[in-house]
Amino acid sequence: MKVLRVEIVGGEGLIYLATRISRKVGGPEEIAEELSDEKRVRRLLTNIVRAGHFSVLEHSLVRIWVDAKWSEITDLLFHYKYVEASETAEGVIVSMNPRTALEMLGDPRTSSIAREALKTTPIVAEAAGIRVDTKPLLDVEMRRVSEDPPVYAFNSSGHEDPKHGFYSFWTEMSRVASHQFVRHRRLSFTQRSGRYTKPDGFVFPRTVGEEALEVMRRHAQLSYEVYSRLLGMGVKREDARYVLPAALKTALFVSGRQSDWHHFLELRTDVHAQDEIRRFALVVADVMGWER
Repeated sequence: MKVLRVEIVGGEGLIYLATRISRKVGGPEEIAEELSDEKRVRRLLTNIVRAGHFSVLEHSLVRIWVDAKWSEITDLLFHYKYVEASETAEGVIVSMNPRTALEMLGDPRTSSIAREALKTTPIVAEAAGIRVDTKPLLDVEMRRVSEDPPVYAFNSSGHEDPKHGFYSFWTEMSRVASHQFVRHRRLSFTQRSGRYTKPDGFVFPRTVGEEALEVMRRHAQLSYEVYSRLLGMGVKREDARYVLPAALKTALFVSGRQSDWHHFLELRTDVHAQDEIRRFALVVADVMGWER
């Protein structure tokens, strides 16, 4: 199997943003300012890899064109998660995320292609014991594409074969909506942690009347007061949060292949979908140019 060309969508800047989302309140623009400190980025990502927290590495995609027989590709690669391949005029295109590449390193039959993939993320590669001379890709393309709901789009990269396209988004929503969102398990999620951050407000439905909305607000406020009282009693955040309602605002960094986003959009832009997640899905559909 001869590697012809390699390219990455995202890079270690995007992975860093996704990682920091879990422990910081606020939007991604503030976190993006940290990317100018390469030592800080390198320290965090190295610790993540060495600790075995590989899920954040799913927030980038590596495309590799190889000269190989289709049967060789299917025999070697298709039993790994998050791998897709297609035959093209330029050769076979294989796409995977850095997490999968790390998992491939232990197999001598796939270690060569895994190493080529990991060279696109030199900090991750070095943490795995692979010497790389290139600089990490820390620049992140980021644009705010919606105010309500708040949505940022990152490093969007469509492909003629949707299996190899890749899109990443940041958004805030209620825990009600996020519980629906994370069911789309082909997408990759990093979510704000209630263990490390304090509540940052609540999100209420737009489909109820003002009287019902006021009841919800009073209940949420009471829950927050109980939460604060528990903290004052010495209860840890991870335990005090049990009293908070599902209206609690959370933030998510979500990445996935174009084809998997299409599946999400088929379900969540439907008129019968719950209103909050549907409004987010309509924003994503507009960014991707997808239509029902």
